Amino acid sequence: MPMYMTLVKTERARTKDTLKWLKDLPENYNPNLRIYYVANVFGEWDNCVWFDANNHDYAMEFVQNNIAKIPGIVHTYTLPTTAINNYFKRQK
Repeated sequence: MPMYMTLVKTERARTKDTLKWLKDLPENYNPNLRIYYVANVFGEWDNCVWFDANNHDYAMEFVQNNIAKIPGIVHTYTLPTTAINNYFKRQK
């Protein structure tokens, strides 16, 4: 499945609430999309969501209809990604 990273910019006054929304996203969002990470990042962006989706349409729908609508998020930027090396195995 294609993998994606969505960078997120938040309103400073709503950071705590926004982080709660991001943190509570379910790992198996639906049969077509799985979330691997929600993380803080340094620099121009505040957070990122790393996920895979069955195709670009599912990824775009997830970002536009879910991530971008979380209260306090002011901007998103999504990149398709490709793993070069897997340094860990996800525990179940």
